[in-house]
Amino acid sequence: MILLKKGLKINFSIKDIYQATSGGNRIDNDFLNRKFNKIKINSQKIKKDDLFIAIKGLNFDGHDFIDEAFTNGAVAALISDKKRVSSNTILVNDTKKSLADIATLILKKTSPFITAITGSNGKTTTKEIINSILVSNFGQNKTLATQGNFNNDIGLPLTIFNLNKTHTHLTLEMGMNHANEIDYLAKIAPPNIAVITNIGEAHIENFKSREAIATEKKDILINLKKNGAAILPKDSDFFNFLAKDLKNIKILSFGMNKEADITCKILDKGKVLIKAPHYNFEIKSKLLGHDNISNILAAVACANILNIHPMKIKEGIEKLNPPPGRLELKEGIKNTTIIDDTYNANPSSFQLAIDVLNEFEGKKILVIGDMAELGENSLNYHQDLARSIKEAKIDICLGIGQYSRELIKLLGEGDSWFKSKELLVKYLYTCMKNSTILVKGSRSMKMEEVVKKLIKIVE
Repeated sequence: MILLKKGLKINFSIKDIYQATSGGNRIDNDFLNRKFNKIKINSQKIKKDDLFIAIKGLNFDGHDFIDEAFTNGAVAALISDKKRVSSNTILVNDTKKSLADIATLILKKTSPFITAITGSNGKTTTKEIINSILVSNFGQNKTLATQGNFNNDIGLPLTIFNLNKTHTHLTLEMGMNHANEIDYLAKIAPPNIAVITNIGEAHIENFKSREAIATEKKDILINLKKNGAAILPKDSDFFNFLAKDLKNIKILSFGMNKEADITCKILDKGKVLIKAPHYNFEIKSKLLGHDNISNILAAVACANILNIHPMKIKEGIEKLNPPPGRLELKEGIKNTTIIDDTYNANPSSFQLAIDVLNEFEGKKILVIGDMAELGENSLNYHQDLARSIKEAKIDICLGIGQYSRELIKLLGEGDSWFKSKELLVKYLYTCMKNSTILVKGSRSMKMEEVVKKLIKIVE
């Protein structure tokens, strides 16, 4: 969408879109001069005078819904199917590429300060922390951030479509599954500040090595605006590689490493002392675990670049609740504490979650679903995880999934594998009283279904 409130609209005409996307069909001048309200890719959400873009996906084709879009009030449709050309369509070679073209146009009109975040883990959480700090300092109407994890070639432009005249700061998450994706996204929205949270194993199936992942992630730094800033993880073994050959770029490091520019000291009762070049301050965050502390430090580094006052930084951090399914604390039945970390899973995030579970006192239970997208080494990664579980102080481990079955075999008596979530939950009811339960697995495992059976109020 390009409009939030009356009077805040960025005024575009069909002509602007036609020129930005290199439209290939002849259009009547009267039609070119028409204005539109919002840009949408879902025909069901089209309202009067909206612009519809027909996107081709793996399992659908937006061109099949052009008629529905016009019925719902669309003023025009952006298409790539020559057979669907009419007096109220704009023909382009690739509608998905046109999303990027329009996003570029909007950014030229609005010129927000852009902070972009990528990394193997922690992108969404870091983005949320940064945005919370920006809101505390500049106000809600001055900031815009990626909703959820809309971090790909479709989601990023859709976020940019939400910009209006009041927005001065834009925080974007940039994800990748394949080669050149970060470069593509960063060229759409060249950042003033670029953050790399870490270099891990996520999506290693598609890149074969962490070195290849690091190379792809570095594209966000290469696309920085002149005199921009790079926020880099000092704890990473790829720090020197990421920092190398960055010209006219300010580099600010973060991490538990004492040599980092932004570091911290962990205090008692969940408090953390943040240490920055020109100030120290204490925080008590609702975000659990060392990785989230790292995400906080990355956000503090961004705030440092923007010269935001420490008390505003503190305010932004402490008011933020964890994103759903990311080390989220919930009150469970039978006097239990549930750690919901079901959003996704890979070896790095699993180790983090186990470390968090270990910080709790009393009986500890780990509920595991398979880690996906790990390629030919999937079994090895799960076997390595079994060794980590053995070393941890966990009382019971329960699993579901093909690879989790092999993992459970490597553990001791009292640990069990189940064919279904129903059987797993049934067994869990018999042993869960007065415990802390961590539930984790990849998105494909839908482990949130287990969580819903364990909490007091079904969500």
